[in-house]
This record gives sequence, C-alpha cells and structure tokens, in this order.
Amino acid sequence: MRRLAPLAALLLFAACEPKAEVAPLPAPAAEASAPGPFAGDFNAVGTEPFWAVEVREGTVRLSRPDAVDVTIAHNGPKVEGEKAVWAGPNLSLTLTPGECSDGMSDRVFGYVAEVKAGAETLKGCAAKAG
Repeated sequence: MRRLAPLAALLLFAACEPKAEVAPLPAPAAEASAPGPFAGDFNAVGTEPFWAVEVREGTVRLSRPDAVDVTIAHNGPKVEGEKAVWAGPNLSLTLTPGECSDGMSDRVFGYVAEVKAGAETLKGCAAKAG
C-alpha cells in the first residue's frame, strides 16, 4: 500500500493542474496537408472592429482589444478549391488568395481573410508571417 501512495499523490497533483485553453485536435484527415500557397504561418488583421489572427504550427489564435483571446488547435487547413479553412470549436479562419487592403494603411496583402468567432463574422486581410 505504501508503494501506491506516491503514485496516488502524483495522480492527484496532475488532476489539479490548470487545463490549456486550446481545443483538442481532431484525428488527422487526408486533406490536412497544406499545399502550395497555404503552407506555413500567416498573420491576418481587420479593422472596425480591430482584430488579429496568428496561424502557427498547430494553433490559430484570435486576439481582439476588448475580448479574451480564442485559440484552437489544428492539423493544417482544409483546402477547398482556392480557399483554405482552419476550423475548430467557436473559431474558423478562411483565406482566399487575392489582393487585399486593410483600409487603414498603404499595405497590400496577398490574401482575403474571413474569421467566424461564435456568431460574429470578421473580414480582413492576411499575409504570410515573417
């Protein structure tokens, strides 16, 4: 019984650790590879309201000034024709290649972005990170 006490303490400690805010990954799908223009990291932005999305290996994170960040896990985008979609619970990002302006700067982006966060749809622009 004494040998089980350290194991029980370890299990109890592990159960008390805070959980990550990242949604669990679904099983990898065949379309999860990121071919061509959708490979790698992206940054997306929008104005009125201001928002930003970062696509990094394994996660997509939406940040807004007056809201809690929303982060989902991903295995890569699902490519649907000329569009790529990263989707998870309560958040999805769709990128479409095309010239895009954020309306606030002279910068021209290479992708049109649409974010769905719950019932809200945000429109903006995106570019490869880096």
